[in-house]
Amino acid sequence: MKNSIPVLVVVVPLLLFHQARSQNPANVKAETMDKSAAATYEHLASAIIAIESTEDELVKSILLGYQAAAQGHLRAASEPGAGRRAHLEAAATAIGDIANEGDKRILAVRQRLAKAGHTHNTDVVTKEDFLFINSKEKKDLLALAQKVGKMEANAKPAEIRAVEDELSTIFDKAIAPE
Repeated sequence: MKNSIPVLVVVVPLLLFHQARSQNPANVKAETMDKSAAATYEHLASAIIAIESTEDELVKSILLGYQAAAQGHLRAASEPGAGRRAHLEAAATAIGDIANEGDKRILAVRQRLAKAGHTHNTDVVTKEDFLFINSKEKKDLLALAQKVGKMEANAKPAEIRAVEDELSTIFDKAIAPE
C-alpha cells in the first residue's frame, strides 16, 4: 500500500484535471479547433512539399528533353551528310536552354512564379534563382553552346563526340541528387 500512495498522488490529480477539462465545453471546443487547425496545416505542408517535388521533377524532365535533343543533334552532326550545320545550331540552342533551365516560354512561367514569391535555390555568386543549374554550370553550358554554335560544317566527328561527352559530364553533375 505504501508503494501505491505516490502513484495515487500523481494519478488522482491528473484524472480530476482531465475530468474538469472535459466537462467544460469551451475547453473541448478549443482543443478540437486546435487539433483541426494543426491537421489542416499538416495537410497543407504536405501538399506544398508535394507540389515543389512535382515542380522539380517537371523541370528535370524538361532538362532531360533538352539534353536528349542536344545529344541527338550532336550525333546526327557527327554523321557525314547534309544538314550538319543545322544540327550543330539546334544542339547549341538545346544546350543554351539547359543552361537557362528552359526556353523563353518556361522562363516566363518561372518569372511569374518568382514575382509571386516562389523561389528555389539562390546562387551564392549571382543571387539568381535556380533549380538544378548553378552559375558555374550555367557558365560552362553557355560556353559549350557557343563552342557548338561556332563549329563549322566540316567539324571532325571526334570533336563533336568530345562535345557530347562534355555535355554529358556537366549535365549529369547538374541534375544529380544532392
